[in-house]
Amino acid sequence: MKKIFLFALSLVLIGMAGPVLAEKKPKSTILHCGCVYDAIDGAGMEYKELNISSKSRGHDGHIAATMDSCYSGTEEVEPEVFVDQFTDFVRLGDDCQIDGPPLGDPIGSCFVDDVQQVFAGDVCGEEPLL
Repeated sequence: MKKIFLFALSLVLIGMAGPVLAEKKPKSTILHCGCVYDAIDGAGMEYKELNISSKSRGHDGHIAATMDSCYSGTEEVEPEVFVDQFTDFVRLGDDCQIDGPPLGDPIGSCFVDDVQQVFAGDVCGEEPLL
């Protein structure tokens, strides 16, 4: 009888915990310095607004002076044989946070003295000097 009671109690507790565990955590809004490409202007890097989880760690490495290799179009190497081309860019700025739960180091705020310093669409990378 005790086993049945414990089993039933376990099922009830799991059922009650489900909605709590399924509750979505609030996200933070950041400006991410990443690659952009269009056929007219070519490759570059600019800030884009993203919503990320506070557990996300992928943006921790997006700091000034790091490099990314960005798609810059295709080149025909033989008749009807095209190869993707990439251009290296150096980040001029870090990813930064606009709002939401604080993410912490190395993702700092986009604001200094309550004035936003970086905006979506701002250029954030340049080709390195060779």
